[in-house]
Amino acid sequence: MVSLMTLSWLLHLSTLIFFMGGMIVSPIISPYALSLGADAVIIGLLSSITSAVTILLRPYAGLIVDRGKRFETLILGTMLSCIATLIYFSSNNIWMFAIGRIFSGLAAAFFMPASISTAIDLSPPDRIGETLGWRSTMFGVSQLLGPGIGGYLADLIGLRNTFIINFLFAFSALMLIYAVSRLTPREFIKRNEASNGFKDIKKLLKINFIGAMIAVVFHAMAVSAIGTFLPAYYVSIGFGTSIYGLYSSINGGASIITRATSGRIADKHGSITVSSLGAIIMTFGYIVLNISPLPPIAFLAAILIGIGTGLWVPAIQLLALGGIPSEIRGFGSGIYSIAFDAGFLIGPIIFGFMIKSLGSYLVILWILPILTFIAFLTIQIINLFIRKNTYSFSVSK
Repeated sequence: MVSLMTLSWLLHLSTLIFFMGGMIVSPIISPYALSLGADAVIIGLLSSITSAVTILLRPYAGLIVDRGKRFETLILGTMLSCIATLIYFSSNNIWMFAIGRIFSGLAAAFFMPASISTAIDLSPPDRIGETLGWRSTMFGVSQLLGPGIGGYLADLIGLRNTFIINFLFAFSALMLIYAVSRLTPREFIKRNEASNGFKDIKKLLKINFIGAMIAVVFHAMAVSAIGTFLPAYYVSIGFGTSIYGLYSSINGGASIITRATSGRIADKHGSITVSSLGAIIMTFGYIVLNISPLPPIAFLAAILIGIGTGLWVPAIQLLALGGIPSEIRGFGSGIYSIAFDAGFLIGPIIFGFMIKSLGSYLVILWILPILTFIAFLTIQIINLFIRKNTYSFSVSK
């Protein structure tokens, strides 16, 4: 029988492959939309379409996971990703491209809650943060390698053909997840009879969960600005897609430094301390990006933002999800993930209209450190509430 630790690492590998495919095409989404006739507003709306779809479906995906359909949900997510890439490849107008964005949203809606929940379920209770850290590291590795590869391939074989590489990665993840599902003990994937569907949402209404979601919204808005508009800015000034690919790879590589250890540190010293440090470092990184969005200063900003992100992601996930009962972990992961989607829904629309109205991609940069600093302040408010409740409880005893 294969151990749960081995299964956990095989799932980490499938997560790496899935994210790698998405990261390979991340530098070309905006330029490809531009080639189909989109402007800054349309690019923002296309990004928001994906987030809107995921917001609507993530809770339902989480409920499916809680009913024992972990691997079925993961498989469905990877299948939808395969379909999305084929639609991108076939797109000859912006409307067909938008349909591809919808399928990308469907893929993320099903894959992400199942991935987070299953990772936690396979982890020992005292090592959840470490497990989330390793899962987050898979994303960091994909961000290190994917955009650089994607930018190079786009310049070498063209934007459209690069989507075929994404398809191959998504299909490989699908095959690996299916193999893991056949090796997993039946008792692990059985239906959870304790789940009560949407009635369980009241179990999530705690200050750490709600506060973490609010903080993630602000962080995600900043991330959405970079991922959506920085590639378009570089293309607009005559840089190739490989420049943003290099920026993103540097960012991802820097995040690996802290992602693998962040969860372990948060297990020992608290998720609030680690996530707060991450938010502050990201804020400094965005300030540096304001100094100059061009290399080499932009690459220094990418390093700082990456280090901060590596601290932030596992710690904020642990803060939100670490104490959730196992019977609603999938549902909780789905609700939590909505915060990131909300940031990606709101951010690109607002930033797109700002860019269109003011005539420059650079006008949005000054907002980004403000957003991550608000995320930092939100964590401090959570800390105050937790300290107050702990003090009140000790006094009452």
